[in-house]
Amino acid sequence: MRTRTTRRTARLAAGGLSLGLALTMTACGSDDTKDDAAVETESSAPASESASASAAPAGKEVEVKIGKTFKDPDTGDTVEVISAVRDFPSTEEADLIADGGEVVLLQVKVKPGKEFGGAVSYSNFDISADGGSDFDSADSQLEEELTAAKRTPLDSVRRMEGGEQTGWIAYTVDEKGDTYLIEYERPAAKVIGSDKTIEEFKEQIEIPAS
Repeated sequence: MRTRTTRRTARLAAGGLSLGLALTMTACGSDDTKDDAAVETESSAPASESASASAAPAGKEVEVKIGKTFKDPDTGDTVEVISAVRDFPSTEEADLIADGGEVVLLQVKVKPGKEFGGAVSYSNFDISADGGSDFDSADSQLEEELTAAKRTPLDSVRRMEGGEQTGWIAYTVDEKGDTYLIEYERPAAKVIGSDKTIEEFKEQIEIPAS
């Protein structure tokens, strides 16, 4: 599968390090500001410079229900994959769509645990169109189009702040598939101030055909 987005291997190289710096036990009394900055550096990305819902090409987008929930046993993060949108009519990716590709949206709800620092963001969710052989990262440059379509983009959800957030993640796929596989991954990390190590956590969810 050809890729237009950053491969997950590149994200994990940076993600494992920044999460390792940010995943700090509350009892250690760490500097939360410094920890948050490390996570923000990893997950921030520029938004698309221009997008307009009114200019979007006509399409037959279809929302499919998923309704799968899982919990990270180490951090206490709970993630619900609510639904997905197939064939999102993106103006920004009109050429890709015309060439047989697809823009896929994923709606998730995140309720982070409170024991550790760090955050959950769109960069934890990757997509595969070939059954899991290759995974591609989300496309943060479509955030303006998501907002114009009245779909709030998923922001970073900080663990120590509690609460929960529901938002959308966008993906570009060069070759449209019947179904897709979403993989959530929280990298392994060493807990600062102790000898404890948190092993990586993965969960896979299928996006069905429209």
